Amino acid sequence: MFSILDLESQFSKPKINKSKKMTVREFEEQSKNHFVSFVDDTMESFDVQIILNPKSEIIKSSCDCNSKDFCFHQLALSIFIAENNSGKTTSKRTSKKKISEAEMIMEDLNSEEMKSWLLEFFKKNKDAEMQFLLEFAEAKKEFSDDEIKQIIIKTTQSVVGKKKNLTAQDVKKIVDLITKSLEPVEQFLFQNINKDRTVEKFLLINKIILDFQMSVYTSSTRIDKFLENFKIRFVSNFNSIKDIGIWGKSAEKYWNIFLKEDELLTIYFYDFLFEMYHSGTREQKTFIAELVRNQIIIWIENKVDLRNSIKEDLLPIIAENGFFPSLQAYFPIALYENSYNIKLINEIIKIDEMKAEEFCKKIIDKNTNEKYNFPYYEILEGLYGKTNNIQGLAYVKRGKFNSGYNLEDYIFIEQNEEDREVFKKFRNRVLSNLKGSFSSDSRYSEMYFAILEHEKNYKKMLEVMNDNVPSGVINKYVKNLYNFDRKKFLSASIRRSSWNSQEEDDDALIDFLIEKYDVDEIK
Repeated sequence: MFSILDLESQFSKPKINKSKKMTVREFEEQSKNHFVSFVDDTMESFDVQIILNPKSEIIKSSCDCNSKDFCFHQLALSIFIAENNSGKTTSKRTSKKKISEAEMIMEDLNSEEMKSWLLEFFKKNKDAEMQFLLEFAEAKKEFSDDEIKQIIIKTTQSVVGKKKNLTAQDVKKIVDLITKSLEPVEQFLFQNINKDRTVEKFLLINKIILDFQMSVYTSSTRIDKFLENFKIRFVSNFNSIKDIGIWGKSAEKYWNIFLKEDELLTIYFYDFLFEMYHSGTREQKTFIAELVRNQIIIWIENKVDLRNSIKEDLLPIIAENGFFPSLQAYFPIALYENSYNIKLINEIIKIDEMKAEEFCKKIIDKNTNEKYNFPYYEILEGLYGKTNNIQGLAYVKRGKFNSGYNLEDYIFIEQNEEDREVFKKFRNRVLSNLKGSFSSDSRYSEMYFAILEHEKNYKKMLEVMNDNVPSGVINKYVKNLYNFDRKKFLSASIRRSSWNSQEEDDDALIDFLIEKYDVDEIK
């Protein structure tokens, strides 16, 4: 955790100096100790955020340069914050402004010459023409659908032309221009947020931008971020309609398109609805939840089913408002739908722990890949731990054992699994898996020999001693193996044709053999 109060002791001088040369612009404190800005690095610019705790320590940071480390851009913003917070300022010498050669030439040009040159320049530089229009065009007070469409199309085309593969810099230009060009449109929408056509215009903007995004190729996520932030701002204004009656009428209209009408919804309309709920007030959430509950009752009566992905989105709305117990029948367990199932079981636990346990075991039995079982074992471990169900904990530890071999867990399973046939199969499977993995990692042979040592099964140890068992593992049990059968131990040691462990471990094993056996035996 870095402190912005003492950055120079935490980073090298070259890194500090390089970061200081970068330009921090559009600096903003979004909330207390949550800072965002653009950091310009030569020809590229990056979105950076820094979050501090009250001690001025960095607890979270990000940069879209995708560096895995704390990058130059994050350091540049940290230095800027430190200097800003400490009251430091960069002193600048005042001097008389020098008139550039271009300015001198402009003094001698008449307006017609200037217009003619700009028109020719704009023909070859469409993004410059768009910047000119955004700066000097007369602001409109309202916008038709076609005008909105043309604004976005002209903005994107001014940057990309006929290009299909876009660089990160291309996308940044596009997003910056769209942000500026849509400012008056956005203002128009917010001023008319309670009118019927406003939401339709919001959805139109999403459609046009997404259609453009689908027509090009880029790895940048800036367009997605723009649309996400645009949605959040729009819904925040929508939910700020002061007259709850007017808001409720509009909210019901749009939710009923989803709940009652049989038509395919676009993803941006779907996201708009759920953002409306999740960013709403308690009163607004209750209103929407009532609409959803009433429709689910109708769906149950008419045996109408939905995709599990939609049920997963509706479940929090139902649960948060206390409707889950009465509507539980509409949310059955769905095999191989882990994200949905986990949310569902966590709600079932609140009303019926035995049923939650039953569902977890049912899913575990059906899953073909063990890695998907882990969250269900976690739920069961919580249930069994609360009731001190030893048999249940043995079942959980047995299921989780392959994800993290642990001798204590093995002994716990051995001591508490009442069905000895079940334990026998478990033991054989564990030893087989460990032995088959000797060559990939020494941890597997270490665990294998630890289990056999617990069982005092030195006969089996001698049988499996080979090149893939490191000398370091053998040395842990060397005296017991020697005492069990000195002749077989010597044969097993000599049988090893190569030594794969640390040199000092090899030397220790050789020293033991020389000490315990005479030359003729070793020969």
